[in-house]
Amino acid sequence: MIARACAVMVALMLLSSCGYHLVGHGEGTGAIPADVHTVTITGNADARLLSMLRQRLVSQRYQLIDGGAIADTAHHALLHVQLNPLAFVPSAYDLSGVATQYRMTFTGSLMLEQDGKTLWQSGPIQRQGDVYVSGGPASIDASRTRLLSDLQKQWVSDAVGRVRSGF
Repeated sequence: MIARACAVMVALMLLSSCGYHLVGHGEGTGAIPADVHTVTITGNADARLLSMLRQRLVSQRYQLIDGGAIADTAHHALLHVQLNPLAFVPSAYDLSGVATQYRMTFTGSLMLEQDGKTLWQSGPIQRQGDVYVSGGPASIDASRTRLLSDLQKQWVSDAVGRVRSGF
């Protein structure tokens, strides 16, 4: 028991001596540094998704502004939202080979930039769900639309969590 505790302590000391830490960006500020006063969110997402992201990223530390209203570029950061094309592929088939289920995958990433330098990247953020093919085209389209809306909300929640944690 004591040997195991000593081994864990040695491992933690080795990790801390090389600068490894479990906090995202340091000082508990997340991905957006403490010296940033304004943030602009840009990207290839539709207006609805960018609006959801803006609403969830409101903070006391910084102000979310439009790109044209930048007064102090030294304390300004850009949060780029990059969405991949929506994937909608068959994932299950009946005995005759007709698709009975489709998997929808919503993927994107975030990048924080200040003064032309990349400060942070989220890596891929992916949400997926299934649409079961039953009923007519209107029913399938309604299910697909509902699932896309749910996946976008989940994606925004994950994206905000990554920005706030810095991971």
